[in-house]
Amino acid sequence: MPPKKPPQPMLPKRVTLNGAWRLDVQRGDQIRGYLTAMDCSEMAIEAMEKAEKEVDTIHIITISPSSYTIVKKSRVNDMKESFAQNTRCSTHIAISKDGSSTKEKTTYVTSTDDLTSVIVKSVMPTTNGMAEVVDARRLESGWLYQELAITNLSTGKSSLTRRWFCPCEMPVVEPPPVQLDPMIMPL
Repeated sequence: MPPKKPPQPMLPKRVTLNGAWRLDVQRGDQIRGYLTAMDCSEMAIEAMEKAEKEVDTIHIITISPSSYTIVKKSRVNDMKESFAQNTRCSTHIAISKDGSSTKEKTTYVTSTDDLTSVIVKSVMPTTNGMAEVVDARRLESGWLYQELAITNLSTGKSSLTRRWFCPCEMPVVEPPPVQLDPMIMPL
């Protein structure tokens, strides 16, 4: 059984999506439906479900009228995505282990003027094809509510995953260890 998490300090009520958010695994849906639609293996799905239960998933959002950045930190993710709003953004994602084969991912981001909701629409590679993904997030009673809809364009599988994130403090990033010269004795 994982160690009990320390209680989070009281944080001021959020008025925009800006800030750090921790996934509440007790509320909402598991990620299984989304991963099944992505054509992930059962082993990968079980590993992701286990990881979400044992290690906090933190999303750090920075949103303005012109841009949207999300940092995703968990046992299986440590990534940052940044997009201009109201502009089609295109990136290439490696689909082979050596990176020699890629597929295009396109993304379009819109938000409300008060920055309390955002919709990220993507067409992205899956294990065996492409999928349309709509990631809609909004403030709701001080929480971040997410609806993650996916349709696999190759298999026709689809899923809607609803998840809740509570406000949390920004995670502390540990500095890398200092490399000492082996000829110098530490004090």
